[in-house]
Amino acid sequence: MFIYEFMGGVLDAITGDDGADDDPERGYDPHKHRKIEKPTSYSETMVHMLKGSIGAGILAMPDGFRRVGLIAGVIGLILIGAFATYCIHMLIAAQYLLCKRAKKGYMSYSRSIRTAIESGPTSLRWLSKFLGKFVNAVLVVWQLGLCCVYSVFVAENVKQVCDYYGFEYAIRLHILMGFVPLLLLNMVKSLKLLSPISFISNVITIFGLILVFYYLMEDDLEVDTEMLRPKSLIDFPVFVGITLFALEAVGVILALEYNMDEPKKFVGCFGLFNVGMAIILILYCIVGIFGYMKYGKEIEASLTLNLPRHEKKAQVAKLMLALAIGLSHPLQNFVAYVLIWNSCKKKYQGPRARLLDYSLRVLLVIIPVAMAVAVPELGPVISLVGALCLSLLAIVFPALIDLCLWYPDNYGLLKYKLIRDIVIMLLGFFGLVSGVYTSILEITH
Repeated sequence: MFIYEFMGGVLDAITGDDGADDDPERGYDPHKHRKIEKPTSYSETMVHMLKGSIGAGILAMPDGFRRVGLIAGVIGLILIGAFATYCIHMLIAAQYLLCKRAKKGYMSYSRSIRTAIESGPTSLRWLSKFLGKFVNAVLVVWQLGLCCVYSVFVAENVKQVCDYYGFEYAIRLHILMGFVPLLLLNMVKSLKLLSPISFISNVITIFGLILVFYYLMEDDLEVDTEMLRPKSLIDFPVFVGITLFALEAVGVILALEYNMDEPKKFVGCFGLFNVGMAIILILYCIVGIFGYMKYGKEIEASLTLNLPRHEKKAQVAKLMLALAIGLSHPLQNFVAYVLIWNSCKKKYQGPRARLLDYSLRVLLVIIPVAMAVAVPELGPVISLVGALCLSLLAIVFPALIDLCLWYPDNYGLLKYKLIRDIVIMLLGFFGLVSGVYTSILEITH
């Protein structure tokens, strides 16, 4: 099934299937030296890009719009989406050029930043090995943060249904009750065995979202002028974090480009990535606008939490999406597992290796569940994860790689590339610091 091949591509794209191939010709094309058994077509890649971007993130968009207003929300979503898309284009182009210089079929993200810095400004070269490992560390934090969000999302939706039928328990208890099922799922070692689970999750997600859209469209909506006005600037960094969380999954995007049979069609002005991001932004705008217009100031961190508690269709939608997100947990956790396991498996053999294997799997379930129990607040956690990880992975690091790539004298007229990269990094750090600060304030409050 595709999910097995696709997640294999995710792991290759993140951990590195570098596949060196020597080619004496000057016009070396890395795309022709990638070792992919079953590459995906344009239409297949588009479907999987859209499928990978529609989940917990899209359900958080109305809460993002509540924080900044409808007009600022639409403009902000488009600007952030265009900016993040541009940065990913920079990353893909930089990786291609690095592979071309080194005559390799592909370079992992961590290998790319390490290679770029080693040929960049001399004052930065001592950071190459550290940043290579740091990228993997941020990817692990990102995956664990996703798992934490998933745990809270599932618990909050299940709690609403249970509360209606008189089974009232604290949100933290609901999170803990999900620990054993998640642990059993994460004990599955083969992605191939997880494939049927993922297929079921995808089908359930589609039906759950159809029910959510039904509730958004069932009544005539009126626009309150208060909704159009810009809100407090304090909430804007949280909006940025929510938007980045919803939009960007760097590892998945790199894996899609890596697995495509014609990678050149992935980029370009009307390439697959731009077209896909345009569709995703339109969907996010629709959900954000209609969700905020329908529920106003009462909107919750996830749109499903606003659905009527007493109606069967709404209860089914909540439970379906909770189940779908819960079933996605082991696939997200698998990426973090492989990143850590690959760095330490060579040191251990035999029974000690098996013990470490299972201990790591258990630990990678305990950590996000413990984080969810500590902070069972969906909105601030989504913003925190988005601001902390994706500001670095999708904005700062691509600009840093690009800056080193053109060193020392290929920055163009008036060194516009150098200025561009520095500005992008500053914006990324601003989003990181402000988003993390305001999210922590909300969590503390």
